[in-house]
Amino acid sequence: MQREFIPINESGMEIVEYVSETFPCAIFNADIGKYNLGYVPWHWHEEVEIYVVLKGKLKVYLSGHSYILEENQAAFINSNVLHAMDIAEGDACHLITILFSPSIFTGGKDTAFYKKVTESIIGNENIQSHVFLRDNVMGSDFIQAIKEIYKVYSTNQMNMELMIGENLSKIWRYLISEINEVNRDPINKIQEVRTQTMMKFIHDHYNHPLSLKDIAASVSISTRECSRCFQNIIHTSAIKYLMSHRIAMSLNLLVENKYSITQIASKVGFNSSSYFTKVFLEIMDMSPSDYKKRYN
Repeated sequence: MQREFIPINESGMEIVEYVSETFPCAIFNADIGKYNLGYVPWHWHEEVEIYVVLKGKLKVYLSGHSYILEENQAAFINSNVLHAMDIAEGDACHLITILFSPSIFTGGKDTAFYKKVTESIIGNENIQSHVFLRDNVMGSDFIQAIKEIYKVYSTNQMNMELMIGENLSKIWRYLISEINEVNRDPINKIQEVRTQTMMKFIHDHYNHPLSLKDIAASVSISTRECSRCFQNIIHTSAIKYLMSHRIAMSLNLLVENKYSITQIASKVGFNSSSYFTKVFLEIMDMSPSDYKKRYN
């Protein structure tokens, strides 16, 4: 299904809606260009994420690096990894995305089987993501398994959960086989944890006056180290991230059409409507008034 936005809580964690309460898997078919921000903001989730690009080019941002996926390429993102996504070229990028817990095919997180099949991936902090190439057998099978899962889900086939679970188990075997052969550069975990904590501080206090010094103080570091953390982990400055989050928080208020532009600017932490409009135009490529008209 096409989503308008990625629901994210105050800590930056995605709020995942499963296929059912007893089946920890979420399946989406969406164009990133149709999200209200036009991109996927920085977030994380406990579930493993796998996805395939159906159309367009996708840029994926991770802690410290990024990569581009082309049409009919697939990748995985590990549990609890901070990431963001954007369109790499043009104004559309169509994906099938699946978020799931391996407990689907292990019988639960407390089983010895779960620990055995996940420790080499979920238990490895140096594994953030992996790209599966379409021009080798394993990559081709990985991509086909994702498409098969979506087909089963979208057509609500009989024994849907069983068929999805079988394909996810197959995908997990591909992950273990390929990832164990790849050398990984160690991640600066201290900077990553600090950045996530500062992002949560921004999410909790974005509607109040905030300075770089305030953000740095939330984890008891200098402003220089704060800037270094944001730049190394999410490739932007702390203040730019703050501004982007404020604009993201203004979108629903604009759509609700209950408040004036001036009132909305104040509610999301801007001290003037003119500055709010300036930043909004830079990020959204349209004015708040135009955005309001577009959705009303």
